[in-house]
Amino acid sequence: MHFLTYLTKLIGKVGVVFQQPWAWLAGFGLFVADAATRGRLTIYLVVIACIVDLVCGICVAIKRKSFAKSELMRLTVEKLLIYGSVMLVFMCIDGYIAAQTAFEMSLSSALVGIVITLAETWSILASLLILFPKNPLLKLLQNRLTAEIASKLGVEKEEVAAILNASRKKPQPRAKNGQFAKKK
Repeated sequence: MHFLTYLTKLIGKVGVVFQQPWAWLAGFGLFVADAATRGRLTIYLVVIACIVDLVCGICVAIKRKSFAKSELMRLTVEKLLIYGSVMLVFMCIDGYIAAQTAFEMSLSSALVGIVITLAETWSILASLLILFPKNPLLKLLQNRLTAEIASKLGVEKEEVAAILNASRKKPQPRAKNGQFAKKK
């Protein structure tokens, strides 16, 4: 995937993520935590989020009974390289600002790391909804995650919504002969 294509996709995902109130709360919490760790937390969170997204992607491939391609690992390495280079640019900007002024907090790299972490969290939540469609917490986000799931699976949004709704319906009990049991 090309660098600009990936950044465009990331920016689109960030726009969707920050429509959610929890994203603003989580972003503020991560910013405070990053300030407490002097800018190191976001780097670790980005790497951990990418690895968790890879593991969730493999689990989704296993659940769908499709072959987990080496493309997943290649895309994860590409993501880490792109995210790392973007964060490095912003760390250099922070270093320049710190050298010119007395302001030593890595503000811009922290914000970029938090945005990347939240975008990856969105992708992880979509994978978890595929894996656990009956989870009540994930049900709350189903309407928002449908587009993300559709892009992951390469299908239309309507098909994803139909599959998720069908997987939540309770099957009717069956009699021993294979017919549906009568309600009493």
